[in-house]
Amino acid sequence: MAPRKRSGRGISFIFCCFKGSDHPEITYRLRHDSNFALQTMEPALPMPPAEELDAMFSELVDELDLTDKHREAMFALPAEKKWQIYCSKKKEQEENKGATSWPEYYIDQLNSMAARKTLLALEKEDEEERNKTIESLKTALRTQPMRFVTRFIDLDGLTCILNFLKSMDYETTESQIHTSLIGCIKALMNNSQGRAHVLSHSESINIIAQSLGTENIKTKVAVLEIMGAVCLVPGGHRKILEAMLHYQKFACERTRFQTLLNDLDRSTGRYRDEVNLKTAIMSFINAVLSQGAGEESLEFRVHLRYEFLMLGIQPVIDKLRSHENSTLDRHLDYFEMLRNDDELSLSKRFDTVHIDTKSSTQMFDLIRKKMNHTEAYPHFISILHHCLLMPYKRSGNTVQYWLLLDRIVQQIVLQNDKGHDPDVTPLENFNVKNVVRMLVNENEVKQWKEQAEKMRKEHHELQQKLEKKERECDAKTQEKEDMMQTLNKMKEKLEKEASEHKQAKQQVTDLSTRLHDLSTRTSHSSIPGGPPLPPGPPGGPVPPPPPPGGMPPPPPPPLPCGIPPPPQGS
Repeated sequence: MAPRKRSGRGISFIFCCFKGSDHPEITYRLRHDSNFALQTMEPALPMPPAEELDAMFSELVDELDLTDKHREAMFALPAEKKWQIYCSKKKEQEENKGATSWPEYYIDQLNSMAARKTLLALEKEDEEERNKTIESLKTALRTQPMRFVTRFIDLDGLTCILNFLKSMDYETTESQIHTSLIGCIKALMNNSQGRAHVLSHSESINIIAQSLGTENIKTKVAVLEIMGAVCLVPGGHRKILEAMLHYQKFACERTRFQTLLNDLDRSTGRYRDEVNLKTAIMSFINAVLSQGAGEESLEFRVHLRYEFLMLGIQPVIDKLRSHENSTLDRHLDYFEMLRNDDELSLSKRFDTVHIDTKSSTQMFDLIRKKMNHTEAYPHFISILHHCLLMPYKRSGNTVQYWLLLDRIVQQIVLQNDKGHDPDVTPLENFNVKNVVRMLVNENEVKQWKEQAEKMRKEHHELQQKLEKKERECDAKTQEKEDMMQTLNKMKEKLEKEASEHKQAKQQVTDLSTRLHDLSTRTSHSSIPGGPPLPPGPPGGPVPPPPPPGGMPPPPPPPLPCGIPPPPQGS
């Protein structure tokens, strides 16, 4: 699905201190509709020349660790305003000089307070002194030069704060000290270096999330502001989802976000008219839904929103309208606007106007219509068939079976092509891409087997045809050999007959010669008194004389091969 383009106002009111793609500024703000948040004062000293003022002001801006956009806004101020801000800031630093200007002092104080885990043994003055010290640290992290923050980080000051948060007893958790400690983390995250340090800490976000368990409303609001800000930082959105899963185990929730929805729905006691907490909760929910993977993925937004809908957020939203608070209403409107847009986009995928996600019949009909006449339809029917065979006993593991099926489908929908899950992985070591690749390989192997079987059959058929051709060739060869033998016999017979014919012809020639010789001898010795013999042809044989008495003798028997008998002599 193509990335959704959101207008600037879509998220601008979620956290008023976040602008554009800049990292969140939790305390210092530069807004188009408000003045710079530093307190100014009339300078008691004369303003230096412009070049010297710019150099001094540049050092001040560097200490504030502002974004490029805000730095440009600061340098665009007139010279008189720059001098007022510079003098105001320097006056604050002068007032805060002393032991409290050194990070080591605060770290020692934090470790000492953490060692005393209970407030029961403390006097009210001691509790106020502890809170004053923590408030002073919060102010120092916000107002001291950047080198103070760097030194605090190098001395592992964040770990000291987190250890204090982990070791607090119930009384401390419900006290102002807890709120001030969260404020210290908020101030530390107000600059890029401190923010990076908090996000890189392996337990920081989880420990901060544990503070949602307090009944102190100010503390909860401060925690939600931090967690909402982290959602806007690259890589922070997933940390928040993991932190909410951690809090689910920490608070023994049935599902994550359960405490938030309970606080959003509470309308008795001091929660009756408490709008700030409800606004902070809705602001956090909108940030979780629309940031991180929710910026581009419709599937992720629908998946996560359904988790809130299952907890009953929609009737709670309807009830919150009764507060008639403009800020809260803007967050409620944004939630419903985003939901309506996503439901419209989902409906277009199924060529319909609206999908009633509460109606299992309509959802089934849409899926069946979409899957019908596709290669996947038999598998869809197989899924339904096997769902009929699932155990339906009230006891046992029935719920876990359906939970497993639900999580498998969720991971198929959410996991990207690289095998990464935008939400906390519902099933560990379950890589959808690898499983699909295995199924593809299995299908390819099946196709290869079918192709090999087909080729084997073709080979067998070709083998049979070849053997038939070979038999035909053998028959033809045998026939040829028989014909050659017959031809050879006929040739021999012909040669024999030709030889006999030649011999017979030679015999005729010999007999003709003899006959001629006899005729010649007869002509010289003819019988007296007989008639003269007719002359023969010149050069031919002499005809025999007629027999005595006037009758010719009978002819001799014919010779073999049709050769006439030689003429008879006298």
